[in-house]
Amino acid sequence: MAKYVVHTKWQWPNGVPSAETMQDWHREHRPNSKAEDIIWWRIDENTHQSVIIYASEQDAKDELAIRQNQRKKSIDETGHEMVEETMGPVLSIMSDA
Repeated sequence: MAKYVVHTKWQWPNGVPSAETMQDWHREHRPNSKAEDIIWWRIDENTHQSVIIYASEQDAKDELAIRQNQRKKSIDETGHEMVEETMGPVLSIMSDA
């Protein structure tokens, strides 16, 4: 299995944006991303987590600078902050079993 995942957790001082706002961001960035999928979910009013699924570790590395630039821009605009980031190779996917 070659897939690679980036997981993040974010704190929003003024509340997590709406699902519509987040979906609009995905629509805007999808054509320019190597990500196979990006999933965001709300933990509470001020916290969300995300997972980005790539076909390979190389695709994740290729987009690292892009992710960092997008994060800086959005953080500057909203004041939210990343609390945690982990990443690694996928060991198993239930839908592939």
